[in-house]
Amino acid sequence: MKKSILLIAFIYIAQLGYSQVPKKVVVEHFTNTKCSVCATRNPGFYTNYNAQSGVIHLAVHPSSPYSTCVLSQHNVLENDARTNYYAIYGSTPRLVIQGVVISSGANYNSASIFTPYLGQQSPASIKIAQSKYGNDSIRSRIVIKTEALHTLGNLKLFVALAEDTLNYTGSNGEPVHYDVFRKSLTGATGINITLPATVGDSVVYSNSSMVNGAWNFSKIFTLAILQEATSKAVVQAQSIPASSNSIITGISNLYLSNSTITAALTENGILVKQDKFSENNSITLYDITGRALFNRVLMTNIETIPVSEISAGIYLYSIKSKDSIIKTGKLFIQ
Repeated sequence: MKKSILLIAFIYIAQLGYSQVPKKVVVEHFTNTKCSVCATRNPGFYTNYNAQSGVIHLAVHPSSPYSTCVLSQHNVLENDARTNYYAIYGSTPRLVIQGVVISSGANYNSASIFTPYLGQQSPASIKIAQSKYGNDSIRSRIVIKTEALHTLGNLKLFVALAEDTLNYTGSNGEPVHYDVFRKSLTGATGINITLPATVGDSVVYSNSSMVNGAWNFSKIFTLAILQEATSKAVVQAQSIPASSNSIITGISNLYLSNSTITAALTENGILVKQDKFSENNSITLYDITGRALFNRVLMTNIETIPVSEISAGIYLYSIKSKDSIIKTGKLFIQ
């Protein structure tokens, strides 16, 4: 009997611990292009950060103490909201690592500020898929998977769009800025989310957004932070490089090398033309929030899909062949 109890306990502990995955470390960096102290301390911090392996970085630009910072003015509401989330509004530079506010008196040049958070495990993993449509809209899909047994309760998911490298010289003399927070897809304090109790189950969040003409669209990437709602401790984090092939439109080059497919809006609906018909192809129309409005299997090589019941606005579409996306685009329905 005792052996059975010990065996069950061993199996439980193994499931709880050894099935976990490495926890990514994320540092949120609150800075300002008008701040002379930032110009003094940021170079050493970046040297320290770049020496760390796999650490994720996000630069937030609050409006205090310098309200005329251009990077803050671009999105004052959310830059300030993210700063207030950690109750550090009013001074820069500040660091928050894994949801923990680092003392303003800490040595930002020292690797010791990261040491307590390295090598930890998490019961959750995060995967990000990002699709870009044309030159001005983006769709991000976040999959959070339960990798091990856990007791986590109230969680928040924060998803942000950031620009990985931005050349701009502010009055403090800093000429280059990294991982600049541009916009959230969840609100600056995140949305409530439940991590499934069953190992192997996932929860998915997706959203779409138009981008601002002031952004360098080719350098925009998606970042996600899952953290405990009360303590703000990070459970898991992930980002996807702006240069990653997985964020480039999602078009299957193999298919396109053998076929041409187009979609355009006409007075009768969405006209889809294929010079090489496949019975496996289908089209899905999304609104700008990423909500799927309909999915239609393409029955012929030239097909018109009525949209008379859809209100005027900007919509995104994807055409799939089996499980591969072969074309994406944007439609303006009037």
